[in-house]
Amino acid sequence: MLIWHNETAFDDKNSRYLLVRAIYTAFIALPLTLAVELAAERRLWRTPVKIGILAILAALLALFFFTLAPEPDQDDLYRFFLFMAGAHLLVSFAPFWGVNEPNGFWQFNKTLFLQILNATLYAVTLYIGLLIAVETVQFLFNIKFLFQIEQDLMTVIFTFFHTLFFLSKIPEPLAGLENQSDYPSGLKIFTQYVLLPLEVIYLVILYVYTGKILVQWKLPEGGVAYLVLAFSTAGILALLLLYPLRKNQHERWVNLFSHRFYLALLPLIVLLFTGIFRRINDYGITENRYLVAVLAFWLLGITVYFLFGKKEDIRWIPVTLSVICFVLPIGPWNIFQVAKNSQLEKFHDLLTEYKLLDRHGKVTGKAKMPAEDYEQVFSIARYFTSRDKEALAGYFSNLPKNRKHDYQLDNAIEDRLRDHITSSKAEDFDNYMSYSSRHASGMQSDFLIEGFDHLFFFDAVETTITTHREWQIKAEDRGRILTVYKANNKVFSIDIDKKIKELNKKFGRNNTEVPASRLFIDNQNSENRIRVIFKSIYLNGQYYSCEGVFLYSDLNHKK
Repeated sequence: MLIWHNETAFDDKNSRYLLVRAIYTAFIALPLTLAVELAAERRLWRTPVKIGILAILAALLALFFFTLAPEPDQDDLYRFFLFMAGAHLLVSFAPFWGVNEPNGFWQFNKTLFLQILNATLYAVTLYIGLLIAVETVQFLFNIKFLFQIEQDLMTVIFTFFHTLFFLSKIPEPLAGLENQSDYPSGLKIFTQYVLLPLEVIYLVILYVYTGKILVQWKLPEGGVAYLVLAFSTAGILALLLLYPLRKNQHERWVNLFSHRFYLALLPLIVLLFTGIFRRINDYGITENRYLVAVLAFWLLGITVYFLFGKKEDIRWIPVTLSVICFVLPIGPWNIFQVAKNSQLEKFHDLLTEYKLLDRHGKVTGKAKMPAEDYEQVFSIARYFTSRDKEALAGYFSNLPKNRKHDYQLDNAIEDRLRDHITSSKAEDFDNYMSYSSRHASGMQSDFLIEGFDHLFFFDAVETTITTHREWQIKAEDRGRILTVYKANNKVFSIDIDKKIKELNKKFGRNNTEVPASRLFIDNQNSENRIRVIFKSIYLNGQYYSCEGVFLYSDLNHKK
């Protein structure tokens, strides 16, 4: 399906979206069916029981497929990654849940961990080697493949080969793993001399930062939550890798490290809660902040469990994480609806604060906002661009009707906001636009180059000059004007600012799906026929840049 998706024309959106939905479903189905197979093997399920569970699983996967949006959006991508993570975590404990075999559980996951590393190393090496071979064949024999060979090759290796190699080393029989006692020396060396020293370094950094907060009596930056989570994840991974050594008389430091690590986490968990909830209070809930907040509570629970629990069962780590991954995308508490409601409430509060809403809840009047609030209003507007495009439409009474494309709504909402809101720093924030086309970059539209005899590539930034034979393309006025010269005589000029405004009106502020036919400019005189095809056009503040292809034909020579 991935190869089919790679080879499907970009303009055939219906087929591509259908394939994306099928790919999402297939990727989740693989680890889930593997978990069922492993559980059936370890628990000795009878065939009818196994078939019944697989049938229920198939029904759930079908439900997932049909609940995906016809055009999968950001919510569907989040849901896919959460279900994928939950399914992979399920594989780690499914064969050992309900069975008191902690060593077997560790041996099984140790093998999976090492096998993933091996499979990835083999796949990367194989791909690089074959890619070099493909490029060599293309160079030596001047072969042009009619399909996306690089992408297809990556698909085959990292889905089929990588998966097959990984599955080939799953340990069996599972019932005998509890009696194994081997511990790879390389794993101990990596954990003890690489992972743990890094943990100590980051622990010192985070504690120094905590001290700085206490001295300055200033709330931490919201981004510190991600650092604490990263540190905690690496520390828990180290403890899991060292788990069998905790009772070894020669490795007493493992038990000491385990207890001290969770004690050291407690102040950092306070820092984590402070950072993430400050971010939520300032800017509302998004999917990422919701997830970080949930993980903060999870980390607190795990820390309390391993500090004060009588039985330290490491299976609770993947079990609880898997439950979180499967529960967050569904139900009234689902991560997407909560985030949308929070952002919509924040948007409404900002407009109300600056008295921009009339008694019907429509945006009216004008207001000048500080840069931070101004940026937040537009950030929320763009947040809904990739999720629920109609969520903000009710705030505006003069949006265009009979909209054929979603970007017309996105562009209209931002334009209406600019009609009512200004800011002292709005110019720098707003003046970024970019447009590009896959057709233009790949030169796949033959009709664009038909009838021309010569071409050369150009890249125009600020005051650059591209020279090809007697032709020159000069960028002037911070890149705003492109002037074409032949034999030092001016032929014509292109106003990039005018072109950007034209694209903005039609496609919105940033778009990578602009038809190639909208990114070229023709010019003809008595001597030459010229076409300029833009691969991309950018406006960044007061500076313009573009790159593309210059095509021309000598009409006198043809006569």
